[in-house]
Amino acid sequence: MKDYVAACGFPMLKMAGVLVPRLILGHLPFVGESYQGSSKNLEYITRFSDMKNTVRILRVALEIFGATVAAAGISDENRLGELFFKAIKETERTTRREIAIIPCIQIPLKILGKPVDVYRRWLTYYEIEKRQTDRELLRKYLEDPVLQCRSGWRPKFEEALQVSKPYGRKETEALQIDHERLDASVSFLRGFNVLFFELGSETDFLAMTGRTDLLASLIDHLGERFGYHVILGVHHAGSTIPILEGSKIEFDGYVTPINKLGVMMFPTTNAALRAVRSSQKPIVAIKPLAGGRIPPRHALEYVYRELAIDFCMIGVGSESEAEEDFSTALEILKH
Repeated sequence: MKDYVAACGFPMLKMAGVLVPRLILGHLPFVGESYQGSSKNLEYITRFSDMKNTVRILRVALEIFGATVAAAGISDENRLGELFFKAIKETERTTRREIAIIPCIQIPLKILGKPVDVYRRWLTYYEIEKRQTDRELLRKYLEDPVLQCRSGWRPKFEEALQVSKPYGRKETEALQIDHERLDASVSFLRGFNVLFFELGSETDFLAMTGRTDLLASLIDHLGERFGYHVILGVHHAGSTIPILEGSKIEFDGYVTPINKLGVMMFPTTNAALRAVRSSQKPIVAIKPLAGGRIPPRHALEYVYRELAIDFCMIGVGSESEAEEDFSTALEILKH
């Protein structure tokens, strides 16, 4: 079997000494997330409930373009996620080419034994970020097109603003990571070539509430117990990256939304871009097409040429999308 480097068709750069293709295959369409609403999500769920459809796209990505590294999500609540891992193994078997992975996991956070509430977490972000920016922040939270794809996002967040409250200091001081649950999830990765382990956007919560100590201990745990390099997923780059850059935490890079529309770039597009540009660590751009709202050429020229971002991650929902997106990326990267 060819390893992922030998089989790679994209230019590669090193991150923490590890060779990584500048184009990484995203996984969200394969687990039923389109960022275009429930109808499109259902289309993906139906399509990728049949693993053969996933394998067909993976073979196009691998055999035609040499896309040999894929993101993957670890979740005990999504059957499609498990099917995606099986599809990777099946594709490796039939092509005799390795697919290395960058798995992402939601950090299982608890306060006094209860999981952190999603809307109170976002209220906490809002309370912190409204001190840094103008009155447009609330509109950005309510109208971001990706956030609006979450079921009932706008009315639920507006209700939370009225009846709930951000997490306070005493509560964030009681934050804990459910290591037992995390370790059980991570054990699922045996048999895969894991290049980096991505900690999800709960990173923002730990950084912005002053609990970088928990983040540091989790990174150490993943390195010492599993031998993983760690990169951090952030959706509030303008707030979180400066905190992490000023910390002593040892990690290898950032995964963060970057696109021309500013979708999921908080607290503002400009703040996020300033933080990205000043980062001392490699950047993996996600959501470059803003959930299908930007044509691939415009999106990738912006990320690769205008901003000179190191790596980009793109999800595709069909063979034709794979062909268009990957051929465009190759043309941009090789010229």
